[in-house]
Formats: sequence, structure tokens, C-alpha cells
Amino acid sequence: MRKFFQLYSNRIDNLTISIFAISLIILSSFFKIQILEREIIKQKVVNKGFKEITMHGDRGRILDSKNNQLSASINKYDFWINTNKPFDSDKIIKMFSSTFNKPDSHYNNILKKKSNYIKIEKNILYLECKNILKNIDDIEGLNFDKRSKRYYPYNNLACQTLGYVDMDGVGQSGIEGNFNTILTGDTTKTILKKGAKGKYYKQIDDYQNQINGKNISLTIDINIQKILQEELSKIVTNTQSKSANGIIMNPFTGDIIAMASVPDYDPNKYYNYNIEHYKNRVISDSYEPGSTLKIIPILALLEKDTNCLTNKYYCENGIYSLTSKNKLRDHEPHDTLSLKDIFIHSSNIGISKTVDDLDNIEIYKLCKNFGFGAKTGLPFKNESTGKLRDLKNWSRTSKTYISIGQEIGVTNIQLALAYCAIANGGFLLRPNIIKKISNDSENIYERKVNPVRQVISLNQSNDLLKLLNEVVDSGTAKNLNLKGYKIGGKTGTAQKFIHGEYSHNEFISSFASIFPTSNPKYVIIVSIDSPFYGKHWANESAVPLSKNIINRIIISDNLLYQNNQKLILARNEQLISKNSVFKPHIYSKNSSIKEIPNLKGKSLKEALEISNSIGLKLDPNSLSGKIVWQSLKPGSEIIEQEICKVRLSI
Repeated sequence: MRKFFQLYSNRIDNLTISIFAISLIILSSFFKIQILEREIIKQKVVNKGFKEITMHGDRGRILDSKNNQLSASINKYDFWINTNKPFDSDKIIKMFSSTFNKPDSHYNNILKKKSNYIKIEKNILYLECKNILKNIDDIEGLNFDKRSKRYYPYNNLACQTLGYVDMDGVGQSGIEGNFNTILTGDTTKTILKKGAKGKYYKQIDDYQNQINGKNISLTIDINIQKILQEELSKIVTNTQSKSANGIIMNPFTGDIIAMASVPDYDPNKYYNYNIEHYKNRVISDSYEPGSTLKIIPILALLEKDTNCLTNKYYCENGIYSLTSKNKLRDHEPHDTLSLKDIFIHSSNIGISKTVDDLDNIEIYKLCKNFGFGAKTGLPFKNESTGKLRDLKNWSRTSKTYISIGQEIGVTNIQLALAYCAIANGGFLLRPNIIKKISNDSENIYERKVNPVRQVISLNQSNDLLKLLNEVVDSGTAKNLNLKGYKIGGKTGTAQKFIHGEYSHNEFISSFASIFPTSNPKYVIIVSIDSPFYGKHWANESAVPLSKNIINRIIISDNLLYQNNQKLILARNEQLISKNSVFKPHIYSKNSSIKEIPNLKGKSLKEALEISNSIGLKLDPNSLSGKIVWQSLKPGSEIIEQEICKVRLSI
């Protein structure tokens, strides 16, 4: 008994010691894994079951006012295989052969080659390969690379307004350049988890949408843009001119409906053109406008005397000595004309006689009020201020020459806004090129009508509209007369100032028009640089150009006379109610944040992201530059529905 007990007792002790030793080893291993080598083991597991990838948001689209796509990023795909590793040859050959309608032997020969990177198809559009992409996770060894390329479906239409995206994916000039940060998608890192079949789960689409760039809708109507651009191209060819440009605007909203400059370029192949083709001459080139600026002395005289149009002036039969060295000439000689006829027949001598009744300050102040000599506020970097000299630098004859459109430089966008003020009852507007900025779910910016100031009275506006109408009916623009349509306009034929003197063979021919004058809907400004002599007269080039544009717009605009909207404009009335244009888009509203953030130094995109996250509405004065001022004090308490005005400066 004792012998057996001792035998089993030794065995039990040995077993106990063994169990204890094994337990100690296991516990030591647990301690090592869980405590000492926790991060190392965790990283190994992550490397086996998870993958970190960098996600790039797609660049936002650019659309016209009717949601036609003007600029978009298209994805192209390259499919490749590492033939040194296992791959499902049969599945790959069958799928690619049926998708691209190529024989099996074609792909079989490609797959026979041994390489770490064999392209089986390249530069494939999504629509051509979406079935392959849908099933690629189930095909062993098949990989793809995705590349993004900017595409402009309308080629050269609105090219200077749109700009282009270079090889590095950076926007250059136009909307692409000036709104590059808003259009560009964000870049972020995310973790993908490996599934049961060894493939990684894709990121959900909603997350992808959050990092995509914003879409920008323009006020441009691509159909009217096509009309303008095609007619400008024709006139450049027919008159052998250096260039031509034009703009079409809505006079009640300040929306730019079309804007073009010829020569132009195709942003899909921007590298094939020289820099002159990129210029948006509507905003970058200032010129002496000639007779289109004769609205200024007429309006100044109407301000002083509402009955002045019947006043008569002797027009010297075509030649008048302004000083001993300076002579004025009219295209056609006239004896005595009323102020009304002086404007209709565009008599330089007559205008020079009328401004004797005006002071320099009256002409200067009206030019300043109409916005000449200042930028209009469009979000483009290359806008010119034009030229309007300080009053102290005027000579004895400056008042006269400025009144006939010399000694002053204007851009066509400035001239268009001046004629919009005549058309809408007297309000100078800020021009709009951006209609809205949005993501896929909500608008984060909407354009608003923004009157700068009232520059003339409603009565002055009506009187001048009648005068412009008579210019077309019986004056210098009678070539434009379209029976049944009330159109107003003013011609301008200006000698170019070259090397310190006025040229005798180079002119800029221009025409400003408003139609229909009974209920203005369009303001059109066109100018032609250096048409051949004979076509240099505006009524021989710019007027026929405008006639073709208006004819085509009338044909395309079925609602031209069906729009019953009436806007009553009076001297002290606002053009349109000023509601905030910003609607906050909430990504992750944080109810704990109760203070106004400091937005100074931020770009508009950065400010939007901050304000949207806390439900604060912004009202900016511009869409480009950095914020230099904000109306709400940083650190103050946020009040519901409160609007923070911000001022941006380049």
C-alpha cells in the first residue's frame, strides 16, 4: 500500500509541476503578447487583415445656368496583371474578350509574357469597363489603375471664362484657376478591412461624396454663348480684324449670360495655343470707346434740365476748331441739330457744344458713379480698371474729349453695366458669373442681385431708352432695324491711340444694344479691333454683328414676349430683396460650440467649412482672396439665424 502510494504520489507531483510549468509558459506568452509585444503583434494583425489607402476626392463639375455640363473630370482605367503570381487566366480572357470584342488569342498572347506589370487594356472609360470593375474582386490577379482627366464637352465655347486644368491637375485661369481650391477634392486616408475571400471592403460612396470638390454653376447660357462666339468668329474672318469680343447680360440681375473673346482656344488641348488666345478681353482690355460713351453728357444734361432734348446747337457743317490746334470732325456734316438729333446722328461737334453747359466735376462724377475707372468685382485676377484720370489732371479740353469717348479707357464689362443701369431704371449692379456653388446634396452658395447704387433716375432711364431706340430706327444704327422688335443701341467708331497719336487706319468698332427696349431682357456689347478700312465704321461691322446675334437669340428665345414679370424701379426703391445667399451645409454640427470663430486670414473654402460645421451663415463681398474683415466679433455668442458678413481681398 505504502509502495503504491509513494509511486503515484511522485507521478502526481511531477504532473503538478508540469502543469504549473506549462501554465507559467502560457501566462508568460500571454504577458509577452498582451503587454510586452502588444503593438508589434497588433501591427502584424493589421498588416494581414487591414489596409490603409489614400482617397482623393473628385474635382467638382462646372455647369451652365441650365445644368449643361461645361467641365468635368472623367476617369480612365488601365487593367494590369502580375503574371509572376497566380492569376485566373480563363476568367480574365473570357471577360475581356466579351467586353472589348477581341479574340481570346489576343489576350492569351499577352498573358504568356512574364512580368510584374503587364497591361491588358489601357485608357478605358468607365462606361466601357463598368462590368469588369463590378466583378474585379472575384477575379484573382486582376488589378487596375485609375487616372482622372479634365474634359470640356463644348470645346472652345466659354473657354476664357472656364480656364483649364494643367497636367498636374491644377486649375489655370478662369473659373478653374480662380476657384481651384473649391473645385479640388480633399485627400484623406482610410482603413479597409480584408473580407473572407481575401479581398478588401471598398469605402462607402457617401464618404467619397464628402471629400469630392464642390460643383460650380455659372450664369452662362451655353446656347447663347454659342451664338455670341460663332458670330464673333465670323466677323473676325470677314473683316480681317485682330480680335473681337462681346458680352451679353441680364440688366435686372447682373447675370452674365454669355462672354467671349476671339481668337479663342480649346481647353482640352490648351497646350497647342499661345497666351494671347487665353485672354478674356471683355474684362482685361480697356479701350477708348468713342460714341458709345455719349450717354454720359446726355444723362448729365437731363439731370440739369428734363426738357433739354429739344435745345438746338449749331454743328458747324462738319468741322469745328476746338482750340487753335485741335479740330473736331463729324462723319456727316450737319447745320443745326437738337440735342436729341445730335445723339441720334452721333455728332461730335454737337456734343462738344452741349458740354459747354456742364462743369468738369459733373462729367467726372457721372463717370465714377457708373463705375468707370474701377474693377467690377468679378472673381477674375486679370480684370482691368480701365482709365479715368483724376480731375486735377484734366486739361481744358478733357471734358469735351471724354464726352465723345476719348481720353478715357473702359472695358466692355464696365460698358455693359452702364447700359444695364439705363435698361433697369437706373441701378448700377455688381455682375454675376457664379449662379451657385453646391455639393451633391445642398447649395452652399447662391448668387444674389446686388445693386451698388442708383446712378440715374427712372425718368432719365426712360428718356435715354427712347433715344437709343431712335438711333436704331433712324440714326447711325439703322442697319439693325428689325421690324416688330424695339431695339435700342449706340454705335462707336474710335481711332486707336498708338505711339502717342491717333491712328488714321486702325479703329475699334463697337456697338452697345438693349432689347427689347419696351421690357429690357438683354444688354449686348460687342467690339472689333482693327477691322480693315471701310469696315471700320461701326454701322458696317459692329451693327451687322449685333443684328445677327439678336436675330439668333430671338429665334431661340420662345419666351421673349411671354415673360410677364414686372420690376418697378423708383429712385429710392431697392432692386431686389437682400436675403442671405448662404445656406449652411452641416457636416457634423457640434452643439457645444457657441462662439463666433475668427475667420480672418482664411480662404472662402476654409471659412465655409468652419461656419458650416457650427451652422453659421456667411455673406461675403467676393468669392476670391483671403478674409480681411468680419462683421461678428470672434468669441461672441452665436445667435440662431445670425449672418456674418465677411470681406475678402486678394
